[in-house]
Amino acid sequence: MFSLKIAENLELVLPQTRHAEEVTAVVRANLGQLKFWMPWVTDDYSVETALDFIKTNLLEFAESNTFATVILEQGKIVGTIGFHDFDAVNRSIQIGYWLDKNVQGKGLATKCCRFLVEYAFENLAINRVQINCNIDNLKSRAIPERLGFKLEGIHRQVEWLNGSFHDWAIYAMLKDEWQVISKK
Repeated sequence: MFSLKIAENLELVLPQTRHAEEVTAVVRANLGQLKFWMPWVTDDYSVETALDFIKTNLLEFAESNTFATVILEQGKIVGTIGFHDFDAVNRSIQIGYWLDKNVQGKGLATKCCRFLVEYAFENLAINRVQINCNIDNLKSRAIPERLGFKLEGIHRQVEWLNGSFHDWAIYAMLKDEWQVISKK
């Protein structure tokens, strides 16, 4: 099974069908928070929804360099993080993430993002990593800012969420910038 160890009790694991119930439980426990930011979160999120996510993810992993992993802290699923929108021609990729409200503020998402940025530049021959955040999601925006990403601009009304359009803050890191930042 695909697994990336981040720290002693923190790892990223490609989700398997056996994770569906636990993913569902974490999503359902965080519905109030996640529905506000994630268009895929619905009140009827179920084991079947989680299985669809897992199966789609496994197929994408087999066909391209994109994948989502579950974040395991001390063996428990506490969120997901992964690559999407891989552009092989332009050597760019995006990172998306979410965390259980009970583990936020511990630096887990930042550690996982840092690891994936490094992984993208070193193992996937990527030149540009992008993170898109709802402009009002200050916790999510703090992660690329903490890692030294540059705010490139705001995409206006780019996401339909909860019955209205929302803006994204677009952050990016280039490989040559990362090489300078990561040596500090």
